[in-house]
Formats: sequence, structure tokens, C-alpha cells
Amino acid sequence: MKALSELTPQMMAYYEKFAETNSFPWVPYLMYFHPPKYQGAVFNTDASGFRYSEYKGKRYSACDYNQETPARILAGSSTVFGMGASSDAWTLPSRLSENDSRPESWLNFGGRSFNSTQELMLLVLYKHLLPPIKEIVLFSGFNNLALAGLPASLRLDHGPFFYCNQFFEALNPKKPDGVKSIAKWILKRHDASQETPPSIEDQISYAADLTLRHLNTWQILAKDLNAKLTYVLQPLSTWVRLHGCSQEEALFTELEQMGNFAEFYGDILRPEVCHQYGELLRIGVESMGVGFINISPILTESVKPDQWLFVDRIHFTDDGYDFVAKKLLEVL
Repeated sequence: MKALSELTPQMMAYYEKFAETNSFPWVPYLMYFHPPKYQGAVFNTDASGFRYSEYKGKRYSACDYNQETPARILAGSSTVFGMGASSDAWTLPSRLSENDSRPESWLNFGGRSFNSTQELMLLVLYKHLLPPIKEIVLFSGFNNLALAGLPASLRLDHGPFFYCNQFFEALNPKKPDGVKSIAKWILKRHDASQETPPSIEDQISYAADLTLRHLNTWQILAKDLNAKLTYVLQPLSTWVRLHGCSQEEALFTELEQMGNFAEFYGDILRPEVCHQYGELLRIGVESMGVGFINISPILTESVKPDQWLFVDRIHFTDDGYDFVAKKLLEVL
């Protein structure tokens, strides 16, 4: 782990809290969330588990904010949460606040490893605590696509989620023969091992349909809040450029040896998937009257060959988050 320890020492703090399912809390309705009231040098959370942002020397969070002061929301999964940032001040919501000429702060509504169902539920559950909201940006897309490769029996009605195997196993204690467990009832006794994996085309179609279904409810909530809504398809390293800078390539090589990311998500990493997935989403999003941005091509046009953006395939360095925030503000 030489590259990780030397280039991204802050990642150890994230791995320690999120590498194992027993290190973060299981919570009703969301399945899991970040540890509440966590304090550390790299990241901090409020009483509900939302990550703090920092702006002009002050820190704030979704559940620790003046309800009379207007704000903007950045929602999504771990990239919004800020995996890879060396401190709360370098997350994407913090960098948006820092670089935005408008007065409203950006609240961090990111949930690590969330799919679109969980992203939506997070807003539904905490909407009552929000101040006046000027704008909502949903910065998402990868997790739905990645999870679409799981067997159909794990998708159920609202899409599969990370750690679903652990969840169903926890609901399936040993019982006498003939007694159904909750997990078996949920899974309808399907044997996932016998299912044919979906093609990349089926994954793209499924992920886009699920995302658009949930975005329709986001639109309803945004109208109720009188907030502008924009959907941003988040970038992957290979969607931005096939070969990264020297630091990125060293990290990617080491991470592959540890976790086989490319083996699990190889097809998804191809640049043409970004265009196919993005086009399906664009058509559906714009038909709702919602703004759509595929940020990867925008980053491709501006990134320099030696510019270090990513700490892994989907999360950014401090400078990477700042770079993405500036590019995003140019097109919002």
C-alpha cells in the first residue's frame, strides 16, 4: 500500500470507518448511514450523520444549519459525501460554497454507497429540517449503474443496494425446517447463483429507468421547495480520460491489486458507456423539464495531462474537488 500511504494518507481514515459493515450504523429506512457525531481530523458528522461543510471559517451541516438562512443542496452518494477529501473544507459542497458568487451555502446531502432510492429517502426523511432551498443538484449515477449488474432477484422493486447480501443474511438466522425467514420471503426463494448476468446494455437501460423514476419524485419535492433542480451524471476516471496522471495510475494499480475494481466494473469503465448512459438520462431528464449535465466531457476538455484529479476511479483529490466545483458552477 505504498502509493496509498504516501499519496493519499487521508484515505486510511475513510477505510477505518467504512471498510467493514460492522463499522457503520444500520438505520431504519436508509439501511445504513454515516456514524453520527463523529469527530476526526479528516471528516466530521452531525447528530444525524451528515458530513459538515466549511465556508469562510464556519462549519455547517444539513441538520445543524439556521433554518431561516437560504441554502443550496448537493445530493448524491460518496463523491458528494467527499471520499478522498483531506478535510471537510475540501468536499464538493464546501468547494461549491467557496467558489460560488451567490450568497447561499451548499449543504452536503451525500450518503456513502447510496443508490437512487436511498438518495431520495434521505431528502424525504430530513426535508422538515431544511431552510429555504434555492437549488438542488443531484450529482449521481454511478451506483445505480454498478448495482444494475447484480442478479434480478436482488433488485426487487426499488433497486439493489450495497451490502444487500449482508443484510439478507442477517435476516436469515438458522431456523427449523419449514419455517420461512424474512429474507427468504423478501427474495421469494430466488437462487441468484442460477441467474444469467445482465448485459451492459441491460444494465444501462435498467439504471437509467430507475434513476428517472426517482428523479420524478425529486422534481415534485423541488417544486414544493420552490427550488431549481439539476441532475448531474457524475464522472469516472476513465470517462474523463483513459490514462490518468502518474499519481492516479500508481494509485489505480495498487487499488486493483487490493480490490479488483476493473474486474467487477470493467464494462462500465468504458468511455462509450458514459455517452450511452448519459444520452438515455438526458432524454428522460429533459423531458421532465429538469436540467441535465454530463460533467465528464466538460472535465475532459479542461483537464491537463499532469493534473491529479482522482484518488480512485470515482473519488477526487482536494484539487480535484475544487476543479469539479468550478467547472460545475460554470454550467449550472
